[in-house]
Order: sequence, then structure tokens, then C-alpha cells
Amino acid sequence: MKIFISILLAMMVVIPFSNAQYLTAADSDKEAIDLLTKAGDQFTSKNSKVSFILKITYPGQPNSVSEGTLYQSGPSYHLDLKEYAIFSDGATRWIYLKGPNEINIYNESNGQDWISPQDFLNLHKTNDLVLTLAGTTGDGVSVIEAKPLKGRFDQYSKFSIGIKEDNLKYIHALSSDGSRQEMSITKIEHPATMDVQKLFTFHKESYPGAYVEDLRLD
Repeated sequence: MKIFISILLAMMVVIPFSNAQYLTAADSDKEAIDLLTKAGDQFTSKNSKVSFILKITYPGQPNSVSEGTLYQSGPSYHLDLKEYAIFSDGATRWIYLKGPNEINIYNESNGQDWISPQDFLNLHKTNDLVLTLAGTTGDGVSVIEAKPLKGRFDQYSKFSIGIKEDNLKYIHALSSDGSRQEMSITKIEHPATMDVQKLFTFHKESYPGAYVEDLRLD
């Protein structure tokens, strides 16, 4: 479940990362941070509905491709994919596994091993990535490479992030095990209101027969 997006999340853009040794997030390019800040503000300053395509590739296995939707409002979010859905009101997170009809419940922020959509929408604020502006493609997409330091993202080798006209276009992630996660955003909307109870809180009665496992830490 660390996939997004884990968080969102990667067609890899093959641009070699510099051989320089980066030690802290302070080594990041200002230009890269500025671009990510503007793109992140599009999500954090208002309600957002993001439609995307997620492709996951493991070495030697067929690609897995699914369409998904992310609803986000302040600290609350709802992520819906083919195999599972995630509901969070900012305090509690419910993960509904559609195939086995199973619900896992977690605390949202207690140090459990999890990367939330907000982590990926706020990459410019992180202190465990070094961000570098790698260039601009012919169609006007600015490409940012993010090199993980030791921390939440150290299961990844790198991220490639595409931004165009202050909007996030894709996040491509290469994991240390050789798997790739490719999140391409197809549409971004900003609804004036959202149904908080429907989107961000899980109602077990709507899922008859579902097995519930409460994994919250005290």
C-alpha cells in the first residue's frame, strides 16, 4: 500500500541524474522547488478531483494499468482504484480491498508505514528529497527529478515529475526493486463543494459481508 501514488505514481523519463553527492534537501534547485510549489498549491488551496491512469510494471511481469480518481479537501482524501479504495477524514484511514471484500483501519498520522496522497502533492515541502530541474520537453513540460535521501521515500531510486503551466502532469517512480509506477494525470477539477460523509468516511453498512480488521496503534 505504499504505492501511490504510493501517494499518489511513474512512463519513466530517462534523464540521467547528476553524479553529484547530495546530502540534504537544501541542495535542491530553487527553480524546481518554485515549480512544485505552484503545482502543489493547485491542490492544497482548494477542493480537487484528479483523474489519472496508473501503470505498474514489475520486472518480467505484464503491466498492470488502471484508471483512478483522487478526491482531496484539506487533510481529507478519497482514492479510488480498480482493486482498492481509500477513505480518510484526516484522522482515520480506511482501506477497502475490493476483491476479498475486506476493510483495514489505520490511524492516519501515527508513524505507521504509509505514504499518503498529500505526501506526493506536497513534495516541495519534504526534507527527504533532493529536487533538480532536469530540463523542458518539446511540448513544454518541465521535468523535475527527485532523488530520495534516507527517509520515507528510500524504497525508491528516483522520481521524475512533469509540470506544465503550473499543473502536475505526471509522477514517475522507479523503485529499488526495479518496479516502475507511472501516474499520468488526465484531468483536474476543483469542485466548489464535496460530500464529506460520502467521500471521506467509510460506512461499513454499504459493504455487506465485508471483513473488518482494525490495525490502529494505540
